[in-house]
Amino acid sequence: MRDNLSAIIEKLIFGILVAVAALTPLLFTSLTTEFFEIPKIAFLAAAVLILLVLWSFSWVLQGKVIITRTPLDIPLLLLAITVLISTFLSTSTYVSIFGNFPRVHGSAIAWIIYILLYFIAASNIRTVVQGRIIIFALIASVIINSAVAVFSYFGIYLPLSFAKNMVFNPSGSSFSAAAMILLLLPIVYTHIIKPTKILGLPLSLIAAAVFGITLVLVGSLNLIVLGVAVVLLVILLSDKKNLKDKLPFLLAPLIISVLIFALGFIPLAKKNPLQVKREAFNASFKEIQLPIVASWKVAISSFRDRPAFGSGPSTFLFNFTQYKPPGINLTQLWNLRFDTGFNEYLQVLATLGALGFLAFLSAVLMMFKIASKVIKSEDSLTAGLGLSIFTLILILALHTSTPVTWVLGILIIASLIALRKSEGKVEEFTLGIKTQKITQRTGISSASFDNMITGDVLPIILFIPIIILSLVGMWQTYRVVSADVYHRMGLNSISQKGLTVYDHLRKAENLNPLIDLYRTDMAQTNFLIANAIAQAKAPNEASPQGSLTDQDKANIQQFLSQSINEARAGVALSPRSAQNWEILASIYRQITGVAQNALQFSLDGYGRAINLDPYNPLLRLNVGGLYYSIKNYDMAIRFFDDAVNLKPDFANAYYNLSIALRDKGNLKEAEAIGEKVVQLLQTNTENPDYKVAADYLKDLKARIATGSAQNSGITAPAGTQNGALTNPRLPQVPLDQLQNEPNVATPPAVKK
Repeated sequence: MRDNLSAIIEKLIFGILVAVAALTPLLFTSLTTEFFEIPKIAFLAAAVLILLVLWSFSWVLQGKVIITRTPLDIPLLLLAITVLISTFLSTSTYVSIFGNFPRVHGSAIAWIIYILLYFIAASNIRTVVQGRIIIFALIASVIINSAVAVFSYFGIYLPLSFAKNMVFNPSGSSFSAAAMILLLLPIVYTHIIKPTKILGLPLSLIAAAVFGITLVLVGSLNLIVLGVAVVLLVILLSDKKNLKDKLPFLLAPLIISVLIFALGFIPLAKKNPLQVKREAFNASFKEIQLPIVASWKVAISSFRDRPAFGSGPSTFLFNFTQYKPPGINLTQLWNLRFDTGFNEYLQVLATLGALGFLAFLSAVLMMFKIASKVIKSEDSLTAGLGLSIFTLILILALHTSTPVTWVLGILIIASLIALRKSEGKVEEFTLGIKTQKITQRTGISSASFDNMITGDVLPIILFIPIIILSLVGMWQTYRVVSADVYHRMGLNSISQKGLTVYDHLRKAENLNPLIDLYRTDMAQTNFLIANAIAQAKAPNEASPQGSLTDQDKANIQQFLSQSINEARAGVALSPRSAQNWEILASIYRQITGVAQNALQFSLDGYGRAINLDPYNPLLRLNVGGLYYSIKNYDMAIRFFDDAVNLKPDFANAYYNLSIALRDKGNLKEAEAIGEKVVQLLQTNTENPDYKVAADYLKDLKARIATGSAQNSGITAPAGTQNGALTNPRLPQVPLDQLQNEPNVATPPAVKK
């Protein structure tokens, strides 16, 4: 009975591993904030926790703890320990635990899930057949994903509103689709040379053709080059006897892919449909990646300040805003905030420090060592898996990882270990505490234990905490996912009544109060409700007294108090987030009509945001606008000038600077800056901004000639106060949070 149950448990574990291989690349839903990453990680979390319980229960049934010993064990255990310590030491602990929502990949939870999946898969993929089934499931899943990607590219969409774009595929991104293809290409091509029963020649050819076409359509140029290099390496390492007969089959998918690539990139006299599609893809859907030089500077700066354990998992965004090189403002990426580095190695160095990087590098070197031993194997699957591991190492050098790249990489390594296990190259070892040893220490007869367990007592000792922790983990996973579903419902109901959004976000926050995104969204929702009440009933030209009742005033006070409290909670949960400070400052700015000291609190919030994102010209522009709104032209000019120094081609900053100089009375400087604005915008005279700048300069010169320049009705756009709650005719709303005027955090001026 025990043996039969043990066999059933083993089959169940393997079945779940097959499900992970088949479903992870294809899983997505519109029910969560982010449609791809969150569902995949949630599914993996549930699967890993169930697998952990089943695996530990199998130890109980067998009376011993059986674990497959692999070269990656120690590096991965060290990596897991480093991740946990780095999370504990992180200044953004909750971000490190859960991820920088809605991105959860790279968080401590994600790292632990991947590492546990490896240990479970390495010990429970036991035979060659099981390894082949896992790889077959991966190939089938990636073929489906690739087919969807190709159909989307050519305008044949799934019947889902969010899927109607040419870059859609279930993996979540064009890189993920290309990376999965690259990981499986060596296996497919080695099976073209030496087919097997599970992966025969027809299926291998179909997979190679689909993979090649998808790669050249949605992959970046460096990934396409890597794909060609992988195929050529397979050919070079192949047995010449087998290669001679199979060479036409090897070259056919490659030639088709090269032709499609050429038609999409090589300019012809008349554009063909592939060129049109490629241009549309590059213009609107090409993935933006942080350049390697900027990524290196960010990573090395973070390493300098936090050398041992880094800034914590999922904190690269904060490192980027704090350490990004100012030269990036001269590129098209100037207004973007990157939450990932150029590649996985730099990302790990920045977030996990030297110890995490060394543990990760040790794992990579062990992967390289494992792969180097098998790439010339006569078995097609073994050789293909070895080359796939090499490919994984290279992919991580060209891009940061995604959930699907790690899942495929883990299952590929585990499958190779299963093949090596069958050859006697990998050992299993048993841990245990004999019941006899316990009886000797306690004096209790062994007969007392024989009715309960057979063999070692260690499996039961491990099983009890594992099942408790797994149940807690499942419950927390349910709460996290449920909260995110409510958050998505709130976002979907924004066009409806504000209270509907409020109710959904409140439920999300109650289920998971540790996500700063939920807090900041709740803060903005509360503000919008208060603003809507004021807008409907505030004093205006038609109704100088307005129609605000005492209840309306109480409601405005309540919603504004909640708005500020939620925004402050977001800052407390993620204190290194410049965006959270910016949101808090923006809320303060928009309530200057109803709350005393709101302006000072806004300036303080923007100052703290600038300290965390010192090279962001938009933040300086906003602060300059605040000072301009209270006619402090000296400070306005200083911050507008800061924005110009940070981004010398920032026409908007020059425009606001010119107006501030004019209003202060520096007319010659104002005119010179106004001419600079027109010069920057004249490359496109159809641009509405060009007409605005040209009209302003014309008006300025005319008024300088008549001596009335400072009487112009044109004001600095950055100083414009928007929203009903900036209306000074509104009654003051007492807010406890604004009673004590802060010491404004004023950042130093930017040197030219």
